[in-house]
Amino acid sequence: MLWLYWRRSRVVIFVAAAVLGLLAGFVLLADSLAGPGTRAGQPAALHQFGAGRQSYHAPSLDDPQVRRGLLLMNDAAAACKMVSYRGVQIVAWTSGSASSSYLIDVWHRSGQPELAATDGDADDSRGARGIPAGAGAVGVLNISPAMLSLLRANYVVEYAGDGSSSDRPARIVAVRRHDGTLAAQYWLDRDTGLPLRREMFDESGRRVSEGAFIDLEVGLSGVGVVPPTQGQAWQSYISPQQSPGSRVTATRIRALRAEGWPVPRTLAGNMRLASVSKAATRSGTVLDASYSDGLSVVSLFIQRGELEGALPGWHHVAVRGLPVYSTRSDLDEQGLAWSAGGFVYTVIADAPPQAVSRVIIQLPHERDMGFWDRVRRGIGRIGSWFDPFR
Repeated sequence: MLWLYWRRSRVVIFVAAAVLGLLAGFVLLADSLAGPGTRAGQPAALHQFGAGRQSYHAPSLDDPQVRRGLLLMNDAAAACKMVSYRGVQIVAWTSGSASSSYLIDVWHRSGQPELAATDGDADDSRGARGIPAGAGAVGVLNISPAMLSLLRANYVVEYAGDGSSSDRPARIVAVRRHDGTLAAQYWLDRDTGLPLRREMFDESGRRVSEGAFIDLEVGLSGVGVVPPTQGQAWQSYISPQQSPGSRVTATRIRALRAEGWPVPRTLAGNMRLASVSKAATRSGTVLDASYSDGLSVVSLFIQRGELEGALPGWHHVAVRGLPVYSTRSDLDEQGLAWSAGGFVYTVIADAPPQAVSRVIIQLPHERDMGFWDRVRRGIGRIGSWFDPFR
């Protein structure tokens, strides 16, 4: 009797086994193709969302709109360095499930670094502490020459018309990816050249962040009392004036790697190393590496040690199937932390969720996953193909 049942059902069993085998192989293939070892130079991830837009032809540098856009951005970078001002900026992030916003108080005196405070107590100089801008501006509207150089290398910049922001006449500059999609728009003050507003968009065209002055006083007389700079025991490895990829930078990075620090030169999405600093803290030495593509900024903090147990105020999330700790349930303006290979990694990014995801999967993670862990992570990766914010 058992033999009869076997003869009747063996074809079905063989087909089901073959289907399960193909599914498992497909899942493992998906896991390996999108694995954390992806390099920044591989084009597949970078062009994943640009498929179907191959008919777009980027305008040349001789295009009048491009020339004017670049001139306006050059003037903006110069204004951020030379114009004195004080203001309040609002920064807002939106995702498919949540939104958030906060205020930044900024001060700037001509020729000095911009200072910013996010404690909301800007009117009380005794309570506010200024944080100096580094490779990536503390105030989201600040443009440094180094960031402008990266912006020109990674995007197409063009004049997009006139407008206004904060009740001030402005020139609008569009920043496009090389597939033609809009990455950002800047509103630049017509009188001073200062950036008044910035919007950022993801690859699908959804606006993910906005930063704008809601109050701005231009001129040294309007700056008022600048808060004292917050003291930090930083050892700078790359000064903000040095360009990424310079000979001094390469020497410093080799020195850090010789000390055992795993510092990447680039991150996914054309993010180049802009500055590196070391700080001595009570819990040990912390390395702070800032990366930028000229538009977004990613701060990578590295410290020796391991994360054990739950972190107060943090919770477990999965980024492309990789377990990390997060300060929030989405990828906008949040902290992400994990440990691997004897180091604790923390990422804080001013970047769209898709860009953050690509950075996270590139960095080191623990590899001691079994077969079923890999299957589960592969299923997560397949889901991320249909939900890019996963």
